[in-house]
Amino acid sequence: MKLLNLLLALFLTSLLVACTSKPDEVKETEEVITDTPKDTTPITVNEETKFKFDFAIANIPSPVASINELSNWGVDYNNTLLADPKKPIAIGNEFSKAVALGVYNIDMSYAMVNNKGEDVLKYMKNVVKSADELGLKSAVDNMIGKRAEQNLSNKDSLLKIVDEIFVKSDAYLRTNERVYTAAAVFAGSWVESLFLTCKIAESITDPAAKEKAYKHLWDQRFYLKNLNDLLGEYKDKKECVGLNTELKKIHAEIDAIKDPKDLKEAQFKAISSKVYVLRASITK
Repeated sequence: MKLLNLLLALFLTSLLVACTSKPDEVKETEEVITDTPKDTTPITVNEETKFKFDFAIANIPSPVASINELSNWGVDYNNTLLADPKKPIAIGNEFSKAVALGVYNIDMSYAMVNNKGEDVLKYMKNVVKSADELGLKSAVDNMIGKRAEQNLSNKDSLLKIVDEIFVKSDAYLRTNERVYTAAAVFAGSWVESLFLTCKIAESITDPAAKEKAYKHLWDQRFYLKNLNDLLGEYKDKKECVGLNTELKKIHAEIDAIKDPKDLKEAQFKAISSKVYVLRASITK
């Protein structure tokens, strides 16, 4: 098995408390995991809040899908763009920790897409630590199940698992605060995805590839609006309002361009500069 698959096996099996297979084994038979920790938190989530979260997530393409798109632009992998895995970027509150988890999730995915096993492992450690601090470990255990073991050799399937576990686990979304945490994780993922989109796009030299990258950036106006609407539900959360205010500025800049062919270098620089400032504010 390749190094990357070994690292992925180590990561995913570390999240499964009942998984006893060796990392390089994929069993043929289905087994039922019976001792996965159960979440006994009372279900107090507001149904309207939950519906709005589900609607927003369903109408925003996954950040990991965006990372896959970036890999087709002919730009070499550059880990200097990523958050420093040795430098904590959360300042202590739950929102900051959740946003940081989203950032680490995308950085790990970027390394995974590019088959950089050593970097994948670095970000895995941060993802696992952050997920545990946020109380997400049980949700991850329940969501992955046997899928991890059965897909160790399929990078696309592994990316799908990574993409789902932090934002789409109904078993985790039992309270309004948990929905808020999941929204913050997704926001962090989206900011990091947008940051990498701009950084990679600015280094493209091929005109056709650059046009494709600019079109991809222009398309984000649809999805940023959905993210704005989701975060807008939390007007009583100061840190969330601050993040959403900056995202709205980025959305307005992109939305003012009516055709992707009108997105020229000057507009790209104006948009990307706002993205860079926002990303720096959540990773400082």
